[in-house]
Amino acid sequence: MKFKEIIRFFKRYFKQEKTLLIKSFIFIFISSLLGVLYGYLIGEATQNATESHFFIAVMILLFYLFMALLDNLIFNRLGKICIKKACSNIMERISYDVYYKVGLLPARAFEEKTSGELINRIVNDSATITETFQQFVRVITVLFTALLIFIYVLFNSWLVALEIVIYFGLFYIYSKKFLPLIKETQKEISKEKDNTVAEVNETIRGIREIRALGIRKSVNSTVKKIINIVFIKTRKQMVDEENYYSATDSLSNGLEVVVFVTCIILMGLGKCDIGFFIAMTYYIYRFTYLVEWVMTLSSSVQKMRVAVERVDEILGNKMYTDVKFGTLHKTDIVGNIEFKNVTFGYTKEEGNVFENFNLEIPSNKKIAIVGKSGQGKSTIFNLLLRYFEPQSGVILIDDNPINDFDEDSFHQNIAIIRQDPFILNKTILENFHIIDPYISLNKIRKACKLAEIDEYIMSLPDKYDTKIGEGGVNLSGGQKQRLAIARALLKDSRIILFDEATSALDNENQNKIKLAIDNLVENHTIVIVAHRLSTIIDADIIYLIDGGKVVASGTHKELMKKNKIYKTLYKSEN
Repeated sequence: MKFKEIIRFFKRYFKQEKTLLIKSFIFIFISSLLGVLYGYLIGEATQNATESHFFIAVMILLFYLFMALLDNLIFNRLGKICIKKACSNIMERISYDVYYKVGLLPARAFEEKTSGELINRIVNDSATITETFQQFVRVITVLFTALLIFIYVLFNSWLVALEIVIYFGLFYIYSKKFLPLIKETQKEISKEKDNTVAEVNETIRGIREIRALGIRKSVNSTVKKIINIVFIKTRKQMVDEENYYSATDSLSNGLEVVVFVTCIILMGLGKCDIGFFIAMTYYIYRFTYLVEWVMTLSSSVQKMRVAVERVDEILGNKMYTDVKFGTLHKTDIVGNIEFKNVTFGYTKEEGNVFENFNLEIPSNKKIAIVGKSGQGKSTIFNLLLRYFEPQSGVILIDDNPINDFDEDSFHQNIAIIRQDPFILNKTILENFHIIDPYISLNKIRKACKLAEIDEYIMSLPDKYDTKIGEGGVNLSGGQKQRLAIARALLKDSRIILFDEATSALDNENQNKIKLAIDNLVENHTIVIVAHRLSTIIDADIIYLIDGGKVVASGTHKELMKKNKIYKTLYKSEN
């Protein structure tokens, strides 16, 4: 990533923190000026002491103490507080912006990128960026102080100033060769950390199933290998960094000896006094201190550049284009759906799932879509929910192309109930409050009664304050689905999709789900994708998909009479 792009990236966030940043730089500037005085004051105190001006020497040292306290308690402290506040605010905004943009990524992004990688970009990369910026500000402070000290040194001895310039030249040459290695290693470490977070996240979420299958040791072994790869690369980077630090420390030691020897020779020649020599014993460490900060910053900058690249790939739409919505705001839809000459394929290699596909779904009906595996049943939902976009053709809701709806009304109009619904690790009540934080318990209970789940919830000791557990682990499959149906009702979606919603349930739960669906039909468009035909025999219209086309439609009785494929599918279950 080019330096200009990094500056452009930072400008985006620094504007809002202008006041804090200006304050911090003012305090830091004053702190730097005071820092320049310290060596000079110590040198003057020493000079006066050698000349038996003890009172003056003590007064100089007391003035030194006063200035140091003023610096530490006011200017240096306030400067650090301001910069940390600014960085904290910047980190918060970067993290949220990345999180927000992840929510707009197309479906294929979540197939090609792991959850671990996206989490790392949201949390860890934003932290790396702001931590490095704090170091950068610190280096600017030290650099400014060193520049003022260098002017003082140059005024007193051009030879010592030249030695300092040579030292920084050697440091620059060595750093230029070494630092690119850190950047490459950091890229590898970031990639491996993405894999680690994804693997750990999956295994923790599935720990119950892992134990039940008796594969905990095998999974532990796999995770251990992945973690080991990260730390092998991290240790390599640590060794490289320590080698770098050792070489530059040696350069610093050389500078100290050369400068001190030069000062002694100059004193012997009568070209400098002991005050300058003592000042240099303090000031020389300001230069080596600067180099230490620059070394740390140089290493951090390489990590930051990787982090900025990764964050900017998402924020700048360099990997994927955001899902775009229209401007039509309409929430009072009837619920008629039409696929008109839709052509779609997931990849060129797999070919098209649909070619000029047509399908009409009327409102206030229970519609079922059936067919053998791989014929495009789930693809209908993927396109209707805009997880993927068709190559040609149009999908309409009430004669409006779905791309014309704005984001709020589009998601308001459609809800989906999956075989394993998304349930938050919160209380039952909180899972409803994500729809509307102000919704009353009475309204929630009304929706739950329609979804045939209220009676069960009220039988629990904590009722609606019951903690569900991660992924809804404390609920059965049927209970989770009925909870999801109630949530869809509160969302007031006119179109409700059921994706294999009853395929894994026992007969009792299956009947409750069917009853909940029947309660919805009068005011909703219900579309069910099903493998088990026995669950949809009472549907108003059943569409049979074969070869990416609708090959038959009708009620269960009609299809049993006139369609061999449907008849075969149904009989194969019995």
